[in-house]
Amino acid sequence: MINKNLSPARPGIRPPVNFSQSLPVQNLGGGKDFVRLIALGGFGDVTQNMFVYEYVPKGDLTKSQMIIVDCGVGFPEEDEFGVDLQIPDTKYLDDKKDRILGIFITHGHEDHIGALRFVLPIIGTNIPIFAPRMAAAFIDGRLVEASIRSNMKIYESGDVIAVGPFSVDTIRVNHSVPDTNHFAITTPIGVFYHGSDFKFDLFPLDGKPSDLAHIARVGEKKVIALMSDCLGADHEGFSPSESSIAEKFDHDIKIAKGRVFVTSISSNVVRWGQAIDYGKRAGRKIVPVGYSVNKAIEIAKQLGYVNLTDGDLVDVEKVKNFADNKLIFLVAGFAGQPNSALSKMVMGKHRIKIKSGDKVIFSAPDYIPGTTSHIYDLVDTLSRMGAEVIYGEGQEIHVSGHGFQKEHAILMDLVRPKYLIPIGGNFRHVKSYHTMAKTMGYKDEQLISPDTDAIITFFADGKIDTKLHNQLRKVLIDGLGIGDVGTTVLRDRKLLAEEGMFSVVLLVTKETGVLAKPPVVLSRGFVFEKENADLMDYLNVEINRKFAQVTSKPANFEFIRQEIQAHIESIILEKTGRQPMVLPLVMEV
Repeated sequence: MINKNLSPARPGIRPPVNFSQSLPVQNLGGGKDFVRLIALGGFGDVTQNMFVYEYVPKGDLTKSQMIIVDCGVGFPEEDEFGVDLQIPDTKYLDDKKDRILGIFITHGHEDHIGALRFVLPIIGTNIPIFAPRMAAAFIDGRLVEASIRSNMKIYESGDVIAVGPFSVDTIRVNHSVPDTNHFAITTPIGVFYHGSDFKFDLFPLDGKPSDLAHIARVGEKKVIALMSDCLGADHEGFSPSESSIAEKFDHDIKIAKGRVFVTSISSNVVRWGQAIDYGKRAGRKIVPVGYSVNKAIEIAKQLGYVNLTDGDLVDVEKVKNFADNKLIFLVAGFAGQPNSALSKMVMGKHRIKIKSGDKVIFSAPDYIPGTTSHIYDLVDTLSRMGAEVIYGEGQEIHVSGHGFQKEHAILMDLVRPKYLIPIGGNFRHVKSYHTMAKTMGYKDEQLISPDTDAIITFFADGKIDTKLHNQLRKVLIDGLGIGDVGTTVLRDRKLLAEEGMFSVVLLVTKETGVLAKPPVVLSRGFVFEKENADLMDYLNVEINRKFAQVTSKPANFEFIRQEIQAHIESIILEKTGRQPMVLPLVMEV
């Protein structure tokens, strides 16, 4: 059930806590009860957020019950050729699907919700999804596209949701998308605080600061462990407020003499809201460009998160009716995705084309891992085209959506957990988080830094264990395929991209083992045939010579193929120092 009658936050300041003394854990269950925490996207990963909280009564794993927190995608690294997305590995859930009580969503970013359309058909579309209003709208849009009917339940910050042995208290925090929450998860052995992406913005643009009083009340319950976002833990002080960039952002739009293009992640409703307000103030019409941006702004408009009317909007097809200084474009594709609206504009494949005198503003809360080089390539290209490009923290139009060290210190101070588990960051962020925690009095034994595939077990007597592992696979999305691209395919794609391909077609009469026609040689991405005629002629001679050595009556096609491949590979390496993919094709005639 969802409790809509929570008492209001109590004002007041809590006394300081001596962190040199570990707090006792409240034991609500039996002595053999335990709770497992598993990161299906892996600990130490910024994206692919998907965490399982599994309660095991009396040590009986066959009677466990679990909830899932978030279900997000990851983004391909630069060496994952052709891969669109990566999703968490749900293999651990294969024999436990009937024991999943619900999926709880913290907020509406793709690395927290984007995998639902791939995962739900695997684990069950009837599992309840508890999501805040903005995230629920984003999720529903994606699931409708995939023809998936979900069991969606919308919660408001402050609701308490009870499912089986779990009670999930939802707590408002700030981030770069509205309706972001933390969870205080009460289990039969005690309370766990799931502190996903957050910052403590004292002057948020929507006027709704993080509910620190609510967090403090959770801290009075003797929390077992704090799972905390740590992406900003390597930055000192406080993360700047979203309102801190308002003046510069407004000024950049106001002084622009030509068209203005603003690009960000599509779900960054806070930034789109600012661009809309400042664009309207400068007398400009709003032009959303790109499916994802159009969808996000339409949802934000319906939910009242942006101040936008139909009269403020101009369709892409009608921009020619307006002067350049009367338009502001909100564009998808800040990370340089090849099929995005911004990339198509740059390549001249969109009806809107970038030209000299345009101003392009990159204003994303945080860059996505693996996309940095694409972004800078895009910035370079835009600059060469004569556009004024504003990007990066130095331009003061970027603030992080993640808290810095002092915000983490405040969260620790309010929650007062026995154990700390940094999540949502890479190793350098985890290390910075631990260093900071030690300055607050935490001991090494209270700082958990699990292996990527670790299963963290919390026992009712307060002890923990991290020795168990849940071996994780890379589950890659390539087009319509889910998980059918593995390391072998990626290795082949990498080889083709870096070394090219050399292919030879042999037409052989099987009974006699004789070539019916001369070999047909093809090179792609290896050498330019016309400029390397001597090499190609030499390879042709070697193919015929080796074929004469290995053929037989009747011909063994597979043996011929293997022998010629090994021979040609060694010659190419010797003559060129290269290792292209060699593909002999032996066909019967």
